[in-house]
Amino acid sequence: YHHIRVAEVLGCWLCPRCSHSCCHYAHPTAPDTTTSPTPLTVAHCKHSLRGTSGAGLTLEYCERGRKLEWRPRAVALVHAAGDVVVAWYQAIWALLHGLPQRPKRVLVIINPEGGKRCAHNVYAKKVAPLFRRAALHATVVQTQYRGHGRELVENGTGMDLVDGVVAVGGDGLVNELVMGLLMVSIRRAGVDPHDPQVTLPTTHLRLGIIPGGSTDAMCHGTHGTSDVITAALHIIMGDSRCVDVAAIYRNGQFQNVATTMVSYGYFGDLLKTSEQWRKLGPTRYLVSGFLQFMRNRSYEGQLKVLTPANPLAQPYDMNGCCHECSVCDKAAMAAPAAGQWLKFTGRWSVVTSAVMSCACRLSPYGVSPSAHLGDGCTDLILVSGGSRCRILSYLFRTAYTGNAVSLDHVNIHRVQEVHFTPKPTGAKSQWNCDGEQLTEPALKL
Repeated sequence: YHHIRVAEVLGCWLCPRCSHSCCHYAHPTAPDTTTSPTPLTVAHCKHSLRGTSGAGLTLEYCERGRKLEWRPRAVALVHAAGDVVVAWYQAIWALLHGLPQRPKRVLVIINPEGGKRCAHNVYAKKVAPLFRRAALHATVVQTQYRGHGRELVENGTGMDLVDGVVAVGGDGLVNELVMGLLMVSIRRAGVDPHDPQVTLPTTHLRLGIIPGGSTDAMCHGTHGTSDVITAALHIIMGDSRCVDVAAIYRNGQFQNVATTMVSYGYFGDLLKTSEQWRKLGPTRYLVSGFLQFMRNRSYEGQLKVLTPANPLAQPYDMNGCCHECSVCDKAAMAAPAAGQWLKFTGRWSVVTSAVMSCACRLSPYGVSPSAHLGDGCTDLILVSGGSRCRILSYLFRTAYTGNAVSLDHVNIHRVQEVHFTPKPTGAKSQWNCDGEQLTEPALKL
């Protein structure tokens, strides 16, 4: 026997041969008041007519593999009596509609320019068929310019009629949508976002992520993989997690949010150069990275950081964040209290504040492998400037071994606030915020 939990069932349709091209289109995907199946319609299925085993239906469910990638699987249930098949069909959909966590209507926002510019094809070929078979109604919109995603969710009408928003793109699109959803929640809560002492409210809608960018660190960090099918199955089944978002202030004004990381120096220069070579796709990051390595630039500045009084975990712990993370659960019940302020002055080639691990295909361990998704803290990583060997050793260990923190010229601190002030004279870099440029070097988050 094979046991399938109701929460892992995607849907069912009237066909005894697991054929997507037969009764998936001939019969309704889910029962409604206008077109309910009858024993007669079930008996007229072309697959039922060919065989003598009777009528039946196909049950599609999620199979959780040994790794973190999930796959849809189907099984045919056959019975000689059509009325019994109809009863199965209606009972299964009634159970699925009774699951409160499962979304029924979503707004899908696609960035056609992200990554290799194939986000629309990824959604149409891999995600949309799953949504249809799961009776998940999707309204699809494509972004037309930078910042369009934020406008769609912040000023769009009918947002109260959907159960969530789905981003099909990279980390930049996710950043836009989080910012838009957060601004809606701020207006509803009636708080002043420019007051740094105010705790910003959580977003009023859930955000699902379908990877379609160059790195997809946000999707990889929350799902543990950048697999498109796995991400779609998470959305269909209504899986959710609370994830930290860092508020960014410049000149005393709330400007943006960071969902993965903000980085000054090497990664900021890399982004600035790579924007000139967008036609190369993800390869542009490798070319730009090599160029910044050869330039070997470092920048002087001052950091003022607030550490937690009783941190729930340390940035050098071996155990990272997982699905049922005790550290994130404790932080959700009571955020860690503020501790003491620390000051650092120096010259660094990399200054990174990692809200999450930032793991991706190019760096499976991430920038900060022990970072947590919802602990209320960010990991501040400082890489001292100097010879090219320093930056090379840091990049190599970050990408391949995940133990860059053990290097003598790399320091990491788990903090709650970061204030960065560049040296008034001398060269200045820019910030890389979720793959988008922040040109003002002075920053507070």
